[in-house]
Amino acid sequence: MRTQDHRPLYEAEQGGEEYLIIYLMEPSMIAYPDCSLRHLQFVFHSIQAMNKSLRAYGREVCIFYGEAKGVFEYLCRVFSVGQVLSYQESGTNFTWRRDKTVKSVLEKQRVEWLEFQRDGIIRGIKDRTDWDKNWYRYINESTLKNEYTAIEKETLEHPFPIGRELLQKLQDYPHSFQKAGEYFAFRYLQSFCKERGKRYAYHISKPTQSRKSCSRISPHLAWGNISIKQAFQFVYQHPNHKIHRRSYQAFLMRLKWHCHFIQKFEVECRYETELINKGYELLERSNDQKLIEAWEQGITGFPLVDACMRCLDATGWINFRMRAMLVSVLCHQFDCDFRKGSYHLARLFLDYEPGIHYTQFQMQAGTTGIN
Repeated sequence: MRTQDHRPLYEAEQGGEEYLIIYLMEPSMIAYPDCSLRHLQFVFHSIQAMNKSLRAYGREVCIFYGEAKGVFEYLCRVFSVGQVLSYQESGTNFTWRRDKTVKSVLEKQRVEWLEFQRDGIIRGIKDRTDWDKNWYRYINESTLKNEYTAIEKETLEHPFPIGRELLQKLQDYPHSFQKAGEYFAFRYLQSFCKERGKRYAYHISKPTQSRKSCSRISPHLAWGNISIKQAFQFVYQHPNHKIHRRSYQAFLMRLKWHCHFIQKFEVECRYETELINKGYELLERSNDQKLIEAWEQGITGFPLVDACMRCLDATGWINFRMRAMLVSVLCHQFDCDFRKGSYHLARLFLDYEPGIHYTQFQMQAGTTGIN
């Protein structure tokens, strides 16, 4: 990319091309019911950590606060844009519509948009024949090494800054949440492989012990601090993988399940809003608002249910079994539609990943017709 006066901005390592790294924070996305401040804070602090590392090379990630259409129209107007590069996002219908808007803008400007595969998720497949084989092939491929040279940093001023009030909220990240950034992702992996994960297979179902024995990298995976490939190879190549094979192999299998459910969502994103087995749409449910509010606030009177909801509210994390229990109580004991609680938990989960969240929610609600 070049500015209108053709000054280079972030020269690439090969070919003399220039590039700009941006993160787009959209008001409409923030207003969507699955989004919460804790998500934005985690991403914001992840970007701050990236920029701290990139400072030595004269580079940074620029945050644009604005709708995608307006931001890309601005970029195409101010810069000579040759390509837009991004990952493929297995998001909700809302993000899919946003992507189609961006594609329309870029096509009008004759700008090529290249989307790269993420974590072995394949776009456009009709079924999952040979998916496992392809995933293992992908996960064992070499990871890319970033090799930067230092350049003179150039500050980009643009008309899409974050407002002062929101910026203050983003900066005030609670200490009770996991720390963001690649550095902490690898610290969690290191301590998991060195000691914590030895009891992974034995403590995975226990509400308290699992807080220590689980890897705790799920927020870092969800928000892109680290990739599934990096996590898989780190654990697989660690010496303790052979010594405590049962636990670490169980963890590696769950990394595949992670991608398996995102792939299901990529193929059928109606998991968010429609019952997969349509016959269940005919059921009448109580949907008692008082029970829903008690469930949300952790005041149902069931001690374990309330403890889990309050813990989730305070820390952003509980283990899988307790997540399943919260959904089960809402949908079976309280006789409520899963859609009455899916967004609430999405906002609380610091590791919210749409492809896992909605597919698992319907499984625990019993509305898929299988499992």
